[in-house]
Amino acid sequence: MARLVYPLHALRALRDERAQAQQRQLAEHVTRTQQALAALARREQLRREHAARTARELQVERQRLLLVPSSGADLARLAEFEAALRAQAALLERAEAEAREKLASERAEEQRARAALSQREADAKLVREHEAGFQARADEAASRAEEEAMLEQWNARRQ
Repeated sequence: MARLVYPLHALRALRDERAQAQQRQLAEHVTRTQQALAALARREQLRREHAARTARELQVERQRLLLVPSSGADLARLAEFEAALRAQAALLERAEAEAREKLASERAEEQRARAALSQREADAKLVREHEAGFQARADEAASRAEEEAMLEQWNARRQ
């Protein structure tokens, strides 16, 4: 006997398709989160390297000025140098803060995508379970009908 066609097959297919689409969307969010994390790590590294390089360069310049008689122009040049380094540090810190904001945003989007995937998978699972129950009941009914037909044949032969 042929199996009955599940009447909500289109709904099951739609829900499965939506769950798979949400999985792909989550994978994209995870990728973007990882990229944002890597970008933040690069920005942090650049800021740390700049801070270390700045400290070394300032120490060298200050020692040089202490060892050699300095003029006002030398001191002004050092002040300008320090101001430029502070400006670069501020730019690097701002870039790092933007990278942190981007990471936080991507993580929030990823969490929303995870919640949506959970809901879509639950919806799909509900329909799949309903289909399995439908098929089990249909198989059971077919089996009972087959048994009844066999019993009727047996009774007909006995009479």
